[in-house]
Amino acid sequence: MRTRSLLTSFLMALTLSISLPLQSSEPRQALFGDLHLHTSWSFDSYIFGSDNDPRDAYDFAQGKTVTIAGDQNLKHKLKVPLDFAAITDHAESFGYTDRCLINEQSPYFTSKGCERFRSRDLSFYFEGFKSVAENPPRHIDSICDDNKSCRESAKTLWQQTQDIANEYNQPGKFTTFKAYEYSGNLTRGGMLHRNVIFAGDKVPSEAMSAFDLYTARELWQWLEESCTDDCDVITIPHNSNISWGHTFALQNSDGSKWTPEDYRRREKLDRLAEIHQAKGNSECYQGIGTADEFCNFELFLKECEEGQTTRCMNENSFVRNALKTGLKLDSELGFNPYSYGIIGSTDSHNGNPGGTQEDEYPGHHAGVESTIKKRLTGGHRVKEGRGSVTYNPGGLAGVWAEENTRESIFAALKRKETFGTSGNRIRVRMFAGWDFASDLHQSNDWDTTSYKTGVPMGSVLTLTNDQQVPSLLVWAGRDANGAPLERLQIIKGWIDENGDTQELTYDVACSDGLSPDTSAHRCPSNNAPIDTNTCVIDESTGDAQLSAVWKDPDFHPQQKAFYYARVLENPTCRWSTYDMNASNRNIQPANPVPETVQERAWGSPIWVK
Repeated sequence: MRTRSLLTSFLMALTLSISLPLQSSEPRQALFGDLHLHTSWSFDSYIFGSDNDPRDAYDFAQGKTVTIAGDQNLKHKLKVPLDFAAITDHAESFGYTDRCLINEQSPYFTSKGCERFRSRDLSFYFEGFKSVAENPPRHIDSICDDNKSCRESAKTLWQQTQDIANEYNQPGKFTTFKAYEYSGNLTRGGMLHRNVIFAGDKVPSEAMSAFDLYTARELWQWLEESCTDDCDVITIPHNSNISWGHTFALQNSDGSKWTPEDYRRREKLDRLAEIHQAKGNSECYQGIGTADEFCNFELFLKECEEGQTTRCMNENSFVRNALKTGLKLDSELGFNPYSYGIIGSTDSHNGNPGGTQEDEYPGHHAGVESTIKKRLTGGHRVKEGRGSVTYNPGGLAGVWAEENTRESIFAALKRKETFGTSGNRIRVRMFAGWDFASDLHQSNDWDTTSYKTGVPMGSVLTLTNDQQVPSLLVWAGRDANGAPLERLQIIKGWIDENGDTQELTYDVACSDGLSPDTSAHRCPSNNAPIDTNTCVIDESTGDAQLSAVWKDPDFHPQQKAFYYARVLENPTCRWSTYDMNASNRNIQPANPVPETVQERAWGSPIWVK
């Protein structure tokens, strides 16, 4: 990455941190949900030991208690119910679940493959994962020896998934979406997965899987052809951190270049990216396109060594780098196919959407991680430096919507007025305009005014003359059940005069009356204490809310740029520390992990062009 001149870097706009009233005249409210959740209807979830089906999952999302991995001593319950949820079971296993678990009249029910499935033979899962990663993907013959007939079985489960979503949808109270996961696998455990979320009742008759649509190109084309008239849909890539760099590459996973039509479909359908989930964070990595010291958060893999292409992270694995790539593509194509909004979700395989509490983490893979010892020392890749201890409880999706309905929430998802969290319920929002008053964030109607005179997250701010400099109003409110906030940041990405992409992170509001350093653009630490033996936090350090009106001191009207907000809590105990404490420190992690985390939230970008 090119470095900037010291003179330019010393310039910094004045920012202001202030506590605002918790109540304001919000035209839109923050709603929290989970758009990535597996139940026992997913091949892997069932084999891992989950007995929770979609109804159990929707019950859990609304505050009811569920049992994890069939263990009556392992109960899980949300502290605060979710506002919305989508069950995204793997479409690749819909036919398997119907033939082996639900339809006892199926001629395949007594097959050897179904027997291994029902017996939860873990080796059977790895065989199935590898077969999907073949080129082309291959079914397990003893269950699906004929793809056409297996697709008919899959239709049955897809219809039941839809029926249950409608059964639990309660406009104004709790929203569900018809959805599934498209799970294209890569060799050596890589993933090119996308969650497919439909707006309403009108959906295709099939949930087409990687057995029929081999790459994202085919998926987008099929959706465009099949989801028509009153049907509307978005796709959400996730786990780009373990996609071996394919998710945000400039070519398809089969090696062919994206065409302009591919990019158009991507812009239309790939509206959001899942920045955080149980299998790690996908925002950025220090040393790969960034020097941001806050990037190395809940990492799942290591950086690629020379010549290494799998089981490692590279430049095209991260959302921030994708956003920078999008600026260059915009210059070439006239539109930006990588203009992603941001969400988080869990990817839990326990049937417990939104179960992101660090202090009550039951694991990610049901019975495989249902005890402290299994979570801290287990996992099939412990020798590689990973294992179960490198997982985290996952994230949440946040939207700013007028009401808790499918129509309102889906509209927010589609326009990208969204944010993602690392599992807490921090609220964050940002607006951009050309003439925000420097004290607008102190007004009781700052949000209403910002909608009238600016644009919200997920939007494009259009430059109309060379004298304009964008102003950004950014705000964050803490999770009442989490820790106070420590700092509020704005991340900027742009194309410089040489056509190279650049980025810079600015701290714009600090807790405890502190101010950002004008040269380093960083808040000093508030030194919030945390006792990792008790995990008690200090409520007297940190702020309930942080806000600022910030004007980019380094803006050039010729630049294409994006900005997004990131807010960090004070440090708190990681789930593994709670587990260690519960074992009186007799059980230690198999691989080194930090004892604390700084929970955070990310807002969707605003683009200036």
